[in-house]
Amino acid sequence: MFEINPLVRREALEEREYQLRIAGEAVKRNTLVVLPTALGKTVIAALVASHFLYRYSDRKVLVMAPTRPLVLQHRNTFLRLLKLRPEDVQILTGKHPPDFRLRAWSGPARLYFATPQVVYNDWRLGMKLDRFSLLVFDECHRARKNYAYTRVAGAYMREAPYPIILGLTASPGADRKKIGEICGALCIEHIEARTEEDPDVRPHLHPVQVDWRFVRLPASYQGMRKALRAMLEEKLRRLASMGAIRKDPRYVFRSDLLELGEELRYRLEETPLEEERGRLLGTIAIQSSALTLFHALELLESQGPHALRCFLNRIRESRRPSHRTLASELELAGVWGALDSMEEHPKVEVLEGILRQQLSENPSSNAIVFTQYRDTASHLVSRLRGLGLACARFVGQSDRAGDEGMSQEEQARLLEGFRSGGIRILVATSIAEEGLDIPSVDLVVFYEPVPSEIRYIQRKGRTGRRRLGRVVVLAAEGTLDVGYLRASQRMAERMKRVVESLNSELAPVPRSGTPQEHPMPAELIAEAEKRAPELPEAGPELAELEEELERRRLREFRKEVYAVCKRLLARILRSGGEGASLADLGEELEGGASPGVLRAAIQRLKDEGQVRELGGKLLPAGAGAARPSDVHTFEVERVLPGKAVLFVDGKFRAVLTPEEYTGPRQLIRRGSRFRAAAKLYRLNGKLHARIYAVERAE
Repeated sequence: MFEINPLVRREALEEREYQLRIAGEAVKRNTLVVLPTALGKTVIAALVASHFLYRYSDRKVLVMAPTRPLVLQHRNTFLRLLKLRPEDVQILTGKHPPDFRLRAWSGPARLYFATPQVVYNDWRLGMKLDRFSLLVFDECHRARKNYAYTRVAGAYMREAPYPIILGLTASPGADRKKIGEICGALCIEHIEARTEEDPDVRPHLHPVQVDWRFVRLPASYQGMRKALRAMLEEKLRRLASMGAIRKDPRYVFRSDLLELGEELRYRLEETPLEEERGRLLGTIAIQSSALTLFHALELLESQGPHALRCFLNRIRESRRPSHRTLASELELAGVWGALDSMEEHPKVEVLEGILRQQLSENPSSNAIVFTQYRDTASHLVSRLRGLGLACARFVGQSDRAGDEGMSQEEQARLLEGFRSGGIRILVATSIAEEGLDIPSVDLVVFYEPVPSEIRYIQRKGRTGRRRLGRVVVLAAEGTLDVGYLRASQRMAERMKRVVESLNSELAPVPRSGTPQEHPMPAELIAEAEKRAPELPEAGPELAELEEELERRRLREFRKEVYAVCKRLLARILRSGGEGASLADLGEELEGGASPGVLRAAIQRLKDEGQVRELGGKLLPAGAGAARPSDVHTFEVERVLPGKAVLFVDGKFRAVLTPEEYTGPRQLIRRGSRFRAAAKLYRLNGKLHARIYAVERAE
């Protein structure tokens, strides 16, 4: 059982036995936590982090999550549960400049929240992971193949003397090989898994009622289905006759076509023979057309004519040769004309009835409607608003085929409207399946089943968090909807069995030595408790607090960069034509400088034209850049308002005005000596200097 330490705010913690048991195991070894959504994975992470922050006060903790909103959400949960000062916590995402981040990693913060790609990018720039006692990987089912999680975990296990990893997920998948890949990538030694049926979890769950609503496709759909199916089967027969597929075309599915595409493209890269490449390209074109038709058929059956029309219009407007050919075939088959005579998908009417009934029975309730497609989301929002329902579309940030995404600020404003009750219904794509911080959703509707146990569990987990929840899954009879529905249920059951069996096969990972404990001083905890920020609820006030904290840290960073610029330039100017080694500059600076500050200072001096880089060294901008006859030695004799008087080559005096000088301002002070490229000229009988590149300071 986990021992709660003085760093935890016990008054903010609802002590749950299963959370304490899991945390107690996770502090010992690399642990994968599999826990249904809304059962407090982040609370477990905060408890585990408190152990390392309290016992090893000379070390840091890093918490990673795939998106910035989720990063911010975790930061808020940790601050609510742990006694931490503002300077103890640092958020780092892609919104921060790389040099600022590099400086922040070596700063005073002890608890970091970041996106995995940022961590990996900064590690490649020189950030070290050896000072971290714990790394938390949220939504760790992503830790496969080339995702940043796998690289970060590998680097951490190599660099840290006693690494501990905590992986969190609602579901790692149902495929044994994929779960094994996740465990291997994160060097997992132990799995702690719970389901809704476990006795220590059940008391903390609110019942979730799951209903399946089956609809029958209208007769007007049959002609379109027949036309698309005939075109698809013709493509599949051609692939079979070419030997590309080796099963009955009637039993070829999307996954088969995707695997075939990967195989064909791999063979295309490997073969040097032009004749073979031509044959493979022709096969790929047919495979691509078959996959497009398969998708079109699925859109018809599960989404309806609106989504299908949007998709086929993009095919018709595409410049890809295979799309143009397929568009011609669809035109000949009369597909576009048939679309105009098709009625609305029956799911729409059923959905409208479900939502109207929900809000009629409980006007203060809210709902999320999940759909895989943006076109469907837009169509449903239009229909629901036509009924007078307060709803909005919630999609990701990226733009897709003329459909603009939502910025993080737009997403935040929309979610605030949803929380406050101004919006009652969200029609969301997969962006809302994980990491959406909405405390109470009364109803979740699947507009279509999803053939993924991970997504099924995540969608379902949006309801039943604070009170009785309800899930309705819509499916069209006699279509892939039904197959996907059964598949997601089977895979969820299989996931439980695979996780249980895999746990016995995991082995300990080697570590060097035993970490030396440095308990956090009681007075520091007391200070943290006194100074901990009072966090408002998520919304405009919290966003303003976050922005002010980030502005202050950026101001401090720029101030430090400016100070290092002055010291750095003085050192480079003294080096003259010999230059200063990039490798030595950081160590030579008085008081030292973080790699991020040093990088930013060097870049600023380059941008200002003060220095240049040559052969791994930094030289003054004027070093060797001018003819010897243009280089003079200057000594500042006097500094007057609007001008300075310089002694030139120890022979005569010249006037220097600000507009005639492009070098460092710190050199223009009485007694300063330097060599620089300059033009000397007379104006109104007085000698003037135009200094355009300083070569060396003396």
